[in-house]
Amino acid sequence: MKNVDLLLINPPFHRRNGSGTIFPLGLGYILAAVNINGLTSDVIDCSHVISTYEPGDLNKLKEYLQINLKSYTPTLVGIGPCITTQVKSLKIISDCCKDIYRNDRIFAGGPLASIDGQEWFFFDFLGLQYIVKGDGEKAIVEMLKCAKKGAELSECKYVTRRNYSFFNEIEDISNISYPQRPFIEDNIISTRRMDGHNKTATMITSRGCLYNCKYCVSGNMKYKQFRKRSYNDIIDEMQYLKEKYKITDIIFYDDCFFYNPQKVHQDVFDFCSMLIQRKVGMTWQMEIRCDLFEIMNDRDVMLLYQSGCRQINLGIEKVSISGLKYLGKNISLNGLADQIKYVKNISKIKIAGTFILGGKDETRENIEHTIEVSTNMNLDFAHYNPLFIYPGTPIYQECFHNEKDWVDYIMKDTWPWGEIVYQNKYVSREQLLELVNYAYEKFYEESSYKNSIMVKDRFNLNSRGK
Repeated sequence: MKNVDLLLINPPFHRRNGSGTIFPLGLGYILAAVNINGLTSDVIDCSHVISTYEPGDLNKLKEYLQINLKSYTPTLVGIGPCITTQVKSLKIISDCCKDIYRNDRIFAGGPLASIDGQEWFFFDFLGLQYIVKGDGEKAIVEMLKCAKKGAELSECKYVTRRNYSFFNEIEDISNISYPQRPFIEDNIISTRRMDGHNKTATMITSRGCLYNCKYCVSGNMKYKQFRKRSYNDIIDEMQYLKEKYKITDIIFYDDCFFYNPQKVHQDVFDFCSMLIQRKVGMTWQMEIRCDLFEIMNDRDVMLLYQSGCRQINLGIEKVSISGLKYLGKNISLNGLADQIKYVKNISKIKIAGTFILGGKDETRENIEHTIEVSTNMNLDFAHYNPLFIYPGTPIYQECFHNEKDWVDYIMKDTWPWGEIVYQNKYVSREQLLELVNYAYEKFYEESSYKNSIMVKDRFNLNSRGK
């Protein structure tokens, strides 16, 4: 038996073909905070145990947990990061933990736990007593100190329980210890982000979101403010990763790395100039909004390339004004294709785009038009998703009558992926998935990926029911 102060359990998820499997940075930050305070920790990583939610895989997960949980004597057990698609696996994990450990020493956290109105999922459906909302670094350390004194977790103000809610928000995230990366050698990088010549790691440089897209959880959480790490701190971590793990390529996982249209030129100059001046010598890629990308000028692009930027990922989502407006994106994409072509010509930076198919009143013809336009935007990579529905978003409120309906939907669904697809009277879920597959085949028909499993079965569903 291994005695540890904190045992974290990383839930598995249904893996899409061509996607990556990265140890969650959120857990890495928790591990770092715990260990820097002189406390011990370990992780049971279930992300490599199963890759679908087929009944056979779920049984495999249960058997794996029943064996491995008995190897530990923890002070506290943390489950997460919890997301909506993991409902079936979270139920198994919580039940297995309660069978072995005291329920008053188990808690959950992550995006789903931080959404207002979803407390019932943890307290009633999973049968847990405690959750951590928001940033967990300080909260979990304080919970451990409380538990090690023999006190009840209900005495810790940072933990949410029935009839009491506390949202944790760290104001200055530049002072947080760099995340630990216990399984960095096992990380699998997604096809569109992979750089075959470099060893790659991921980073997060901000928390919260300035925008309120109707389909996305990030901008609809309770954070009071958007927080960005200092550029000096970001570059320090890049150099740390290079020295410690021989990393030479970074994927910034922020929803929008440069976020302020009024300051984008200055921000690009400040960050890229610092990278060049400090001779970091690493390549990197980022996510950015289309409206910021469209206003980048010659100096911006050349600084990005000179400082190591080799790919920009754009959340294009829709190609019509009405479609963008429905998603809560009050932007225009006029000139985007020309800007993509221009950036690639002067810098050789690769450009990737994501698209959302489906939505209110969207017909098959509308979707086929989106696919056709996407193939003529000069993109190097494109990814297509049906419109997924997540609790805590305005689109969820449009489709479901109460905050509990989504769990019943997923638990009864025979498809092994945990997703809720937006369906309307024109396009069913099955038809939408067929259109997604068609989009991949259309975009990649002339590329080396045309026969890959990413193109043939992006959502890993062809074997369902077998």
